[in-house]
Parts: sequence; C-alpha cells; structure tokens
Amino acid sequence: MRLLNPAYKRERFWIAFILGMLFWGLPLLLFLYVLIEMPSFSRLENPQEELATVVFSADGEVLGTFYHSSDRLRVDINEIPDVVKKAVIAVEDRRFYEHAGIDPVGIMAAVYSSLTGKRRGGSTITQQLARNLYDEVGVERSLWRKLKEMIVAIYLEYRYSKQEILAMYLNTVPFGGVTYGIQAASRYYFGKDVQALSLPEAALLIGLLKGPSYYSPYKHPERAIARRNVVIDLMQEAGFISAQEAAEAKKAPLGVGKAPHTANQSQGLAPYFREYLRLWLLNWARQRGYDIYRDGLRVYTTIDSRFQMHAESAVVQHIRELQPIFNKELKAYGPPPWKKDTSIIWRAIRRSERYNVLKSAGLSETEIMEQFRKPVPMRLFAWNKVGYIDTVLPPLDSIIYYLPFLEAGMVVIDPYTGEIKAWVGGINHTYFKYDHVIQAKRQVGSTFKPFVYTAAMDNGYSPCHEELNIPIDIQTEGGKDTIWSPRNADLSIGGKVTLKKALALSLNIVTARLIKTLGPEVVISYARRMGIQSELEAVYAIALGVCDLSLLELTSAYGCFPSLGVWREPIFIREIRDRWGNLIESFTGSSRRAISEQTAYIMVDMLRWVTMAGTASSVRWLYQLGELDIGGKTGTTQMHADGWFVGFTPDYVAGVWVGTADRSIHFYSAYGQGSKMAMPIWGLFTKAVYSDKRLGLDPKKRILPPPNFTFPECQQAADSLNQGEVSFQDYLR
Repeated sequence: MRLLNPAYKRERFWIAFILGMLFWGLPLLLFLYVLIEMPSFSRLENPQEELATVVFSADGEVLGTFYHSSDRLRVDINEIPDVVKKAVIAVEDRRFYEHAGIDPVGIMAAVYSSLTGKRRGGSTITQQLARNLYDEVGVERSLWRKLKEMIVAIYLEYRYSKQEILAMYLNTVPFGGVTYGIQAASRYYFGKDVQALSLPEAALLIGLLKGPSYYSPYKHPERAIARRNVVIDLMQEAGFISAQEAAEAKKAPLGVGKAPHTANQSQGLAPYFREYLRLWLLNWARQRGYDIYRDGLRVYTTIDSRFQMHAESAVVQHIRELQPIFNKELKAYGPPPWKKDTSIIWRAIRRSERYNVLKSAGLSETEIMEQFRKPVPMRLFAWNKVGYIDTVLPPLDSIIYYLPFLEAGMVVIDPYTGEIKAWVGGINHTYFKYDHVIQAKRQVGSTFKPFVYTAAMDNGYSPCHEELNIPIDIQTEGGKDTIWSPRNADLSIGGKVTLKKALALSLNIVTARLIKTLGPEVVISYARRMGIQSELEAVYAIALGVCDLSLLELTSAYGCFPSLGVWREPIFIREIRDRWGNLIESFTGSSRRAISEQTAYIMVDMLRWVTMAGTASSVRWLYQLGELDIGGKTGTTQMHADGWFVGFTPDYVAGVWVGTADRSIHFYSAYGQGSKMAMPIWGLFTKAVYSDKRLGLDPKKRILPPPNFTFPECQQAADSLNQGEVSFQDYLR
C-alpha cells in the first residue's frame, strides 16, 4: 500500500476543514452572532411593552391615561371582537393559524412579487410582533434583522398560543402619533372601547396599519375610505364576511368625528382631578418602584363620570352667562381696578407660569420684563364658539386680558363614604391651571357660620333660642381701643330672632353674639373635629369666615351634617392594579365621630331652612327642585371678592366657589353675593343629576333623624315635614 505524501494529507485536511466550516461552521457562527444581539430569554419569556397607566371612573369609564412617549392600552384577547381579529388576519397574515411563526409560502410569494416588480411583505404577524416587542430585533432592512426576527418568532410560537400572540400584536401596533394598540386606537378615533367596534370601524383601524399618517381619516378621508374598503374586500376574499356584509360596510361613513387632542392632558373629563392624581401617583409610585408612564397601572378612582359631566357643564353654563355681566359692571364703575392699583398686575405676573420659568432660568427682573413686553403668537381663552382667540400680543397684555376673568371651583363628595364624585378645579384647564378645589385657599365668609351654630347646639342652645338682633361691641385682643362691631349685610337691626331664623338670614350680629358667649376656641375645636385642617386664628371675627380654607376641606366638613355627625376623610382612589389586573393597593379613608347625631340632625334642619326661607331660598324655584330635601349655606366675603355655596342632599354634599384670581377685582353689586355667584352652579348641577335617569337618584329620599330624636316644641312642624305629613309648601306656611 502506497503511503500518502504528508503534504497531500495536510492539504486534504484543510480542504475538509474549510468545506466543513462553509457548511456547518459559518451557519453556526452566524447563529451565535445573531443570538448575541437577541433579547434575553427572560425578556422573551416576559415581554414588557411600555403601557400607559389608565385612569378609570367609578362607573367604568376611562377618564384618561398617563404615558411617556406612547398612549398604549392593553386588552385581553377575549375583549377583542372577532371582526377585528378577522380583519388583521385577512390583511397581514392569512395563514396565521397554519404556520409556526415563519410562513414559507408567504416568503416565496414575497420573493416572487419582488421579482415581478410588485413589492410585498413576507413577515408573519408573529414576526411583526417580534419587532414590536423587542428593540434588539431592529427595524432596518437587512439579513441580520430578518434572522433575529425569525428566531424570536419561532420562540414566541413555542412559548405562547396563537390567541396570545394575536392579542400581543394588536396591543402593540402603532395607529398614528402616540397611539398604540387597538384599544387606544378605538378610543382615539371612535371614542369607544374596542368591544363596540363595528365591521367598517374595525376595517378602518386595521387599514391604518399600512400607514397611519398617509391614511389618516382626519387628514386624508378619501384615502382612509379607500384603504378601509380594501380591507373589507380582503375579508370577503378570505371568506370571513359575505358579499352583502361587505357591500353594506362600504356604504358606512368614516364616523370618526372631530380630531381629538389625546396628547393634551387638559382635554377630556376631570382634567384638574387627573393632574392632581398624576402628581399624587408619581409620589406613590416612586415609593413602591413603579413607573406610571410605562408600567400600565390601572387606577380606579371614586369620580363618577356622570356627576363629573354635570358638574363641569354647570360651571361652564353659569360662568359663561355671568362673565358679560361682570365685564359690564367693571366698565360702569370707571377705570378698572388694575389701572387704579398697578400692584394687581405685578401680582398676576408673578403668579404666571412664564414668570416662574424665566425666573428659574436665572433671568433678572429687568430681563423678565423685557420678555413680557415682546409680542409673541399666542392663543387666548375666550367665551366664544371655538373657545379661543389666536393673536399676537406681548405676554404682559395677555396677563391684563385675563385679570377680569371669573374663575370657579366645585367638588362633590359622598358624605357616607368620603368618596369624591366630581372635581372641577376651574373653568378651562388648558388656560387656567390653578386648581380651586385643593390648591386655592380663600376667605369663606358666612359658610363658616354653621360651625358656630353647631357649637351652640351642642352646648345647650336650641334652634328656638331667641337672641337680640342689636349690634354688639366686642373687645378684641388688640386692647381696649380695639373693638369689633359687626353689622348685618342688609344693615337690619332690632328685636329678637330665633337662632334658626338668624342662620337662615345669615345675620352677622346674632352670630357674633353667639361666639362672644361660646368663645373662638370652642368654635375652632368643632371646626377641627369636623375636618377643617387649615390654620384658624382664635379671633371673634372667625365667626364671619375671615379664615382662608380650601373648597375641599370646607365641603368635606359639611358632610358631617347629612352623615349625622361622622366626618369621613375625602378619598379619590378605590384601588390600584398592575397591568395584569393584580391588586397592588386598595384605599379607604379614616373616619371619626365629630358631633352627636342629635346635634347633626338639628343642623340639617336649620340648613334646610336656609334653602326654604333664607338666603338660598331661590335655589328651589329657580331650578325646579320642588320638595327635594336640601340644605346649605351661602357665603360672601368682603367687597364681594368671593362667592360660596355649600349644600347637601340625601345623596351628596357639594361645594362651589366663584371669584377672580385677585381679590381686588370683584363685583360691586348684589351679583357678587354667594347666592348669585356660586349657588346657581349648585342648582344647575343638582337639577341635572336628579333628572339623569342613569343615576337613579330618588328626589323623594329624606335625611332621617336618629332614633328617639325629638324636635323642640317650636319645631314640631319640622318633625311633621320629616315624617312626610306636610309638604315643604305647608311647612313654609
């Protein structure tokens, strides 16, 4: 046997080695190279797409979302209707249920189309999902990206069911702008949940996947309709719908309405509440390791969308009507206040967001004022049809423009649970960011008087007690030369009046006599027990509301009356869940007995009388509230700077404040009283909610007295009223 030449043997070895590398090594190295850039197996097992936090109302409506770069909402596959699933399969991957992540037939069809000049994609839904879920897969057109995409697709098919893959795909695809996922798209374009989509609506949304901007129904409605109809044809071709269904669907209009502004958090219901909630959630999430912009939290609030809608509508309706009256009155009284006192303008400048931004940037006062005097394009709020004015003005002029605008706040609370049902912080969140529910603290005027009368009722007085309605001089802590001598708002004096009548007519003199006897410290102690947390100075004048309180704390304190003496901490969240629906935390507010049941019910009846024969009596006939069981108190501060009304029914307690940003700008006439500025908002709201059949509120419901409660002899008629033996009209007689 002839021995092989050693050189020849080495040559054969290297040839074999090279061929082996070509057939086995290079593919292996290529696979390893691709694998290095792949997502980790832990990420493949648990894909964490960026999801927006969703805020729900108590009645199941979506109030809004918090997101960083994409408004992405997640829904389960059983929440996605068949019409959507069929549409996406017909368009994107007709063999979806037949392949294992990679479709050889689709790839060959794509290659053939490319060779014939008709470009067509060959990626399956699973491959597209791989790109959507994992940044490492990439989006560039290259062999490496395709290999990575295929490997991830195969693994996804191994790890998840077809239904789970389809759900993940529909939850991650882009529909234009910051809108991602079929649920967010359904809400953005049609204002409804995905479950409610019709065939033409589903076809329109799936058609957008080819090019959300190019086929935008807002910018290019003709293209959108044409693309939608292509999707409908493909669904018919795939056998998912009949020819008749396709023909009917093509006749449907786009149905998208006016383009919404999802990127603007000031749009939609409860924007002031949502902003307060966002700031609160940031702190909550920071302590617990969550990201409210990416982790897809589900926040279930106490806000009722129906209450909220009626509250916002009442605020807008009344202030829109009151603003022209205010403007006319300001003109009638000569030069506006800011021309008489320029400090008003300087205060407004320093309150503005622009000033604070420039100050934070390190600009001097001189440099800031230079900026305020340079004309810039801007959009100003206006009570006109479109709600704004586009113009070019120096920011200083815009500051002056806004000075006479009336602002408002309203909050509605369930006194039996502490749950906040509606929160209106202002007239328009886009232009007026300051929240008058919780941020603002203003003098409350006569709305503080019920705390004085509560202290009196709890310390031996009765509604029938008669007090002199004659001015009294009270020496204050300022010394013998400092005398407080309050007068009634209508300057009336004389005789004796019952405490019930004194509260109904909001007589300052009688209230002053009460606090003179009780002492400011006693009154303050009752206010504290009933939920007032702001600083209260122990002076006699506090009886007339010279203290600054927030609308939220004042309204919450009034809840002690219909709840028969129990104060409940206001709460605005019921629970928070993660993206999968697991409970993270639930919330219940604290509570305590603030006053006795007997005292609370006596105050309920005294405050009823305010709405029947007192300063708030017009609320009944103006808003057709009939025999609805309501009580409340008006409040007006000095110079009509603030108008208040806090009132209750058997179902809720609601507070309203109206005024301008600066107390120096105010009404001069009776229009500045709480009964004219604030009470109409309460009346409009109450009429609306009791007329709303969706809420099912019973107008015949009564706040019942505690067991064994007995009215004083002078109030036997009130007892008969409570038992339904007499009507409110008979009671008044």
